[in-house]
Amino acid sequence: MRPGLLTVLLATLCTAALATEPRVIVVTLNNYTIKPDTLILKAGEPVILKVKNEATFIPHNLVIKAAQAGIELKVVVGAGKTSEVRFTPTQPGNYELLCDTQPPIGKSHQEKGMHGMMVVE
Repeated sequence: MRPGLLTVLLATLCTAALATEPRVIVVTLNNYTIKPDTLILKAGEPVILKVKNEATFIPHNLVIKAAQAGIELKVVVGAGKTSEVRFTPTQPGNYELLCDTQPPIGKSHQEKGMHGMMVVE
């Protein structure tokens, strides 16, 4: 094998290996907010969401229901805790993300503003 061809082959393999590394995004839940409230992802790109609940007493969750994009997840995070979830979106589109916690009385966390958008390009 010629040295130039070997260099091109190795560069191609390294680029492919790096392309499969998951993208890590930190999502913070607190005071009826999700930050960032818009996630912009690429179809086929593996993702790790690190979901951090900064609330002192209130448990929250992060729900994304996008079956057409290969995503159906619910991450429950206790107060002061962090959880993570891995997924790879498969279809471009706009998908809602939200906290669907419903206290015994009053409005749901979603109704209080805990919702956002996941944009898959």
